[in-house]
Amino acid sequence: MYLAVVECYETLKDIIYNLLQDKEDKMIVSHICDKVEWSIQEHTFVKKFKMSGLPSLSEKLEKFLTLLRAEDDKLETLKPQIVNVLQDIVEIILQDVMHDGHLVTENLCLNTKERGQRYVNIDTDFTVNKSVKEKVIRLHLLLTVKESTKNVPKNLDARRRITFFANSLFMNMSKAPKVRNMLSFSVLTPYYKEDVRYSIEELNKENENGISILFY
Repeated sequence: MYLAVVECYETLKDIIYNLLQDKEDKMIVSHICDKVEWSIQEHTFVKKFKMSGLPSLSEKLEKFLTLLRAEDDKLETLKPQIVNVLQDIVEIILQDVMHDGHLVTENLCLNTKERGQRYVNIDTDFTVNKSVKEKVIRLHLLLTVKESTKNVPKNLDARRRITFFANSLFMNMSKAPKVRNMLSFSVLTPYYKEDVRYSIEELNKENENGISILFY
């Protein structure tokens, strides 16, 4: 889940930043991203940002990505809609998600513009690139696919095992030593009628060469 969130954030930041052509618009987006990343480092994200605005932001992002997924020859005609949704996204972030979003343009000392004048200059040809289109499709998939409770096993033991396995993926493990530092070991495979069980005395009993079975 953590890696999926990071991928969504980085992909969306890259798409929006490359979509914008105006320098001041890019500065605003970059400043917002800086605040997000800094708050995560300082463990103050939930204090600096309001989670109540995320549902409406998610709804606009879904619409934004749906427009970008359109066929290449239709992107130019959809440009006004893309601009409107992009304006809504930034406005939601500044007004409904960030506690001090109104200070962004003031801190950057940007020229005051009306909402309709911001984020108008965009490059829709940017999304025609095959790799970019694949990123848009994957991001849309990550944001829209919902986990269904029907897929959760009803068997309690199966759920316990899956939970244990999922948690083990994130466990803190010590770093494995180098192969040359590892202790060697031998595996004895019974072939015919060899004894496969030994008592403690038999394991420690030395042969004529002074070597015990346990030593091997």
